[in-house]
Amino acid sequence: MKGKFIIILLLILILGFTVYKMMEFESEIRQERTIKLYVEDESKPLLAKFSDEEIIEAAANSDYYFAVNGDYFKMLKVKYPENERLTYWENIFIKGVNLGVAVPGKFPAEFSLTYSEYLEWMKLIGDMNANTIRTYTILPPEFYEALSYYNLHHYDKPLYLMQGVWARVPEKDYYYDIDYVREFKKEIIDMIDVIHGKAVLKKQVGKAAGTYATDVSEYVIAYLLGREWEPGAVFKTNQINKTTHFKGDFISMNNGNAMEAWLAGMMDFSILYETQTYQFQHPVSFVNWLPLDPMYHSTEIIESEKVREYDNDLESIDYRKFHATELFTPGIYAAYHAYPYYPDFIYLQESYRNSSNKENIKDPYYGYLEDLKQHVQGMPLIIAEYGLPSSRGTSHYSPFGFHQGGLSESEQAELSLMLTKDIVNTHCGGGIYFAWIDEWFKHNWLVMDFEQPFEDRKLWHNMENPEQNFGIYAMESRTKTIDGNLNDWDVNDFETGKLELQSAADPGYYYLSAILPDFNFNNNNLYIAIDTYDEDKGDHKLPFSNKEFDNGFEFLLEFKSQDSALILVDEPYSVFTDIYNDNFPVYASTKNNNGIFIHQFMLTNRGRVGLLDEKTDSVIIDRSPLVFGNSADPDFSNADWYFNDADNILEIRLDWHLINVSDPAKRYVLDDIADTKDIEYSKTDAVNIYLFITDKNNNLIQQYPEDEPYSYIWDEWQMPEYNKRLKPIYYSLQEYFNELNPDFDRDN
Repeated sequence: MKGKFIIILLLILILGFTVYKMMEFESEIRQERTIKLYVEDESKPLLAKFSDEEIIEAAANSDYYFAVNGDYFKMLKVKYPENERLTYWENIFIKGVNLGVAVPGKFPAEFSLTYSEYLEWMKLIGDMNANTIRTYTILPPEFYEALSYYNLHHYDKPLYLMQGVWARVPEKDYYYDIDYVREFKKEIIDMIDVIHGKAVLKKQVGKAAGTYATDVSEYVIAYLLGREWEPGAVFKTNQINKTTHFKGDFISMNNGNAMEAWLAGMMDFSILYETQTYQFQHPVSFVNWLPLDPMYHSTEIIESEKVREYDNDLESIDYRKFHATELFTPGIYAAYHAYPYYPDFIYLQESYRNSSNKENIKDPYYGYLEDLKQHVQGMPLIIAEYGLPSSRGTSHYSPFGFHQGGLSESEQAELSLMLTKDIVNTHCGGGIYFAWIDEWFKHNWLVMDFEQPFEDRKLWHNMENPEQNFGIYAMESRTKTIDGNLNDWDVNDFETGKLELQSAADPGYYYLSAILPDFNFNNNNLYIAIDTYDEDKGDHKLPFSNKEFDNGFEFLLEFKSQDSALILVDEPYSVFTDIYNDNFPVYASTKNNNGIFIHQFMLTNRGRVGLLDEKTDSVIIDRSPLVFGNSADPDFSNADWYFNDADNILEIRLDWHLINVSDPAKRYVLDDIADTKDIEYSKTDAVNIYLFITDKNNNLIQQYPEDEPYSYIWDEWQMPEYNKRLKPIYYSLQEYFNELNPDFDRDN
């Protein structure tokens, strides 16, 4: 009996000791996870700066895992030969993707993604053989937790982070504004605290919030400050402030302009805060882009007050003026957003236009990158954004095929791979592809006025908007495949042997299908007249008929062969705008009966006259030709129609903008009021349709329906349904990234 009490006593002692050790361990964990929560006094400085001696000591004791090394970055590695720990530096080429987080139905500042969704994306990005993710701003805690988890489980092939700091445009276009400077520095402080897992960010409109307890500092390859700075704001800043230099503890800038001095100050503050607070340092830079490059481009002047773009050679920001002091070992790099289609000088300038790449293909992008690289000698040049969109619509034309839009997914993959090779072969330090996903919220200058109401554009996918279609990972709503097969339609609604129509709609397209008995393109033409709203408005006559219809038609589809199909618009309802020739239509349907339907044109590149009197014609794109093909084929990813002549099955899809629908989620169509500032819209009650079959001389053979038109109305939606799919560009980059072997050993 006595022995049992001794055993019980021993067990109690062991249990007590175990509880004590667990409490001690928990205390250590809590101590390691101390979070910084600032209760700010706006009257006090954001940072109490150390003395010079203390700064020198903090810098000397600071860790860093990444640093610049001539043309490239290098990273600290560890190996264990014969059980001995050995550290060494190894060059790294940055193979990255820009990570937007606005899934369909959401704006980016809604931060709707979950931990598991971030982790899913990281697995796909890692499998693509990329090594870097770039973010534009602080993301929610779940992102950093997922990054840490991913890298712990993929320690042999981790993903690094290029962390951005978002900068809004200053309200007065003046970057030295005291309130603006304080706001940006607070953003920098928050970002660095987040990276080190010691932040609690309160909820603010447009910003991520939460408790950040995950330290990912060892995975951060660099910091990247700001955005594409607007040339007008840079010009105003330089006009108001005449500062020409900056001398900080870590960054100096001499013989520059006020904007360059401001940027040097922000970089220095970033390094100072991290050095003092965490005894840690990362390479640092700021965003730049082609309109602010340091080269001279004679084609870039604003020759008219009507021009609605920047003067793309007005100001410059030159990385060669920035220098790291001996207290900042990781160093400075250059970071450009560089696309092959804008500004126009990238293909108008003769030296670029005549350049050929390593595969002996004419390639002005290669010539531009060679020139740019010459202007950032001694530091890595990172192309922080590049890419091409797989949209149907084109908003900027390149004579070399590198259009902003108008590319199939196969063309996107092929041409983007060429751009990636250009980045490697011009000895840049890395390229970060834009973008990981298609983001529906994005606007584009060419079509943004017709996406009304503006705040609803996140609810639908505009295939005429290139900005929404840069993604590697498609975010799309395509409920029908255009392939001449009705397996994704309700075939029970078709009556055998009779001509009938079906319609469908989703956030991407309006669909139409038909079985056309006895129809043959050798003998027949096909026309489909569409009344999108208000039967009194529109054209009440058609070009092949003398009949006057009760319904007025806004659009006419014309099919004469596989190679000859068009969507035409009633002349008054055209949205073609040419501000340079004072062509401003009223974007509304007008009652008429002249039977005139015209092509849908869009002005993508303005004509220009350069400083040396170089003349360039404007470029006008015709959106009317309808592409024949199987939409499941990457070569025909933007296919508009398919006719299965074996079964006489017709399938058509029209992206919403082609029929002037301004918001399909609420069934709004363009219906502007003359002489008002904004473009207005109305809700449609139904789409009304007639189908006509003629002979090759356009003599009418059949009209369907014979009496009242076929009518269709789709359901509205509050949130869009969508699917995810990897585009061909994913697999092209995956293969190239896997075999990529840059020439690290060349002379810098």
